Amino acid sequence: MATLLDVVLPLLVIIVMTVLGMDLRVDDFRRVREHPILVPAVVLGQWALLTLGAGAIVKLLPLAPSVAGGALLVAAAPVAALSCLYTNLAGGNLALAVTIAAVSNAAAGVVTPLAAALAFRWFADMGPDFTLPAGRLAQQMLLGLVLPLAAGMLVRHLAPVAVARARGLLQALSTAAIVAVLAFVVVDQFASIRAQITQLLAASALFTLVMLTLGAITARLVVRRPEDRRALVWGFPARNVGVATLVATAVVGQVAMASFVAVLFATQVAILVPLALWLRRRAGGRAGESAGIV
Repeated sequence: MATLLDVVLPLLVIIVMTVLGMDLRVDDFRRVREHPILVPAVVLGQWALLTLGAGAIVKLLPLAPSVAGGALLVAAAPVAALSCLYTNLAGGNLALAVTIAAVSNAAAGVVTPLAAALAFRWFADMGPDFTLPAGRLAQQMLLGLVLPLAAGMLVRHLAPVAVARARGLLQALSTAAIVAVLAFVVVDQFASIRAQITQLLAASALFTLVMLTLGAITARLVVRRPEDRRALVWGFPARNVGVATLVATAVVGQVAMASFVAVLFATQVAILVPLALWLRRRAGGRAGESAGIV
């Protein structure tokens, strides 16, 4: 199973990042000119705040090394494309959410290795089995994130009509690849997950709550429009689990660390989808009241 994971997981992550690249346009990056301070500040602020938040959890709670390492890697990962789905469900500013996700993933080739290295140096005390080799980390980020993302954007640039027609199929393929990544981890680590399920669920719920709180505070401080707030908040909890899993397995060599990522992903979907729909209904109710409808 370990050999299969070594081959299949990187391939699946490459598929996810290539599809993500196909879903991005140059205009998504040009939109930064509309928010020249906001977007860079939010993207970098997410990495800084999440690294510190995850570090505080790791230091304060008696977590297993695999759980602690998984939390630090998720905090170091870029924004997930799912943040745009949550924004859409919440009735937020989708264009702003897409731009933040695009810039975050474009910068991840440099910032994720730096954030992960600092997090492991400052907060991790997990023994020699949980080291983070800088050279291998940089290589995996190049092969598993930067090049596939660039390749996907190039394909879209060369064949925009074909990519647009296949958008639904490509997004389904990306979702299936993410599910497959996490399914491989769960199957490989089933006994360990079952033995630690209480700690994994508690840590996932706490980590999600901390990430959401940091996102909500940041959104309230930096933007005024409610739809912008409903776009900014999701990039904090919704991080790229494919990248975090790739680092855990291919760089650290700890599939057990990726088990926390898998449980966190499932926990967040269960929490964030209803929350996003509730925020949309709440926003609709307020709009109705202001218009004299209710």
